[in-house]
Amino acid sequence: MPGTQKKLFCENEAKTHRRCICIYVSGYETRRSYGKERELENAFVAAVRLNRHRLYRVALSILRSPADAEDAVSTATEQTWKALPRIQDEDRLPVYLMRCTVNAARTELRKRRKTEPLEDYQDTLAAPEAGTSLREYVSGLKEKYRTPLILKYQENMREEDIAAILQIPRGTVSTRITRALNMLRVDVRKED
Repeated sequence: MPGTQKKLFCENEAKTHRRCICIYVSGYETRRSYGKERELENAFVAAVRLNRHRLYRVALSILRSPADAEDAVSTATEQTWKALPRIQDEDRLPVYLMRCTVNAARTELRKRRKTEPLEDYQDTLAAPEAGTSLREYVSGLKEKYRTPLILKYQENMREEDIAAILQIPRGTVSTRITRALNMLRVDVRKED
């Protein structure tokens, strides 16, 4: 049945005291799969379940909107599901999911820039006030510095994996992280 949706999982809100995160894959066709294909599908579902909160946090850090972050994770999950037959190594599924999430979040940002006036972001663009938390300093960084920093220190990812996700050289990842840390140091010292 083309055009149907398969519900991959829905975390129970009562058990986790968090928002319910449901992932649907549209265009899912009911089929019987055997052997390697079945193993890859099971690995995909396991990778989504294990990494769904990481994916959401990264999308949220880029988009700064819970609804848009959920949409980005859903889009990334669907894109990964559709690309599943082309994925050779199931151990790379979490990195592939993260790359798709970052790309979906960036696509949403590009759409936003085309449709939303700059005045809506005046509060975000304003300089941090006294007593600012580190999270607010980080959110004030440009996206190209903020994303690698969050992936490295919040998600505990290796620079090689970050480079694969962002599709940039590993040296660039290292440079951006160093520059982001230096910018944060300068901002914190300005407040003192």
